[in-house]
Amino acid sequence: MEWEIIPFVGMGPIRFGMSPADVANLVGVPETTDNRPNGIREFRAVDVPIVAYENGAVTEIEAFYDVKNVTFRGRNIFEENGLAILQFLERENGGASLDVGIVMFERIGVTA
Repeated sequence: MEWEIIPFVGMGPIRFGMSPADVANLVGVPETTDNRPNGIREFRAVDVPIVAYENGAVTEIEAFYDVKNVTFRGRNIFEENGLAILQFLERENGGASLDVGIVMFERIGVTA
């Protein structure tokens, strides 16, 4: 499956605002679910993103290197050199912020 990141819209076929049932129809039912104070996180196979919900709607989509074909504006995030990808994201965002080991690209809605 292709997992194109579309800023503030979604990733691959998963869109922000979708319900758990909508996501399950697209990528299958979760293998495990983690209940949180404000929502849930769903975990599927290692090659499918982790999806978090608040108030029954997708609010976060996480992908790690096991998820293949994660792209942003034509660049394959996990297949290219990590430093080159961070520099690319910084240029696309117009800068970056650091917070507790996380690099944030607020204008394009991506963290690394």
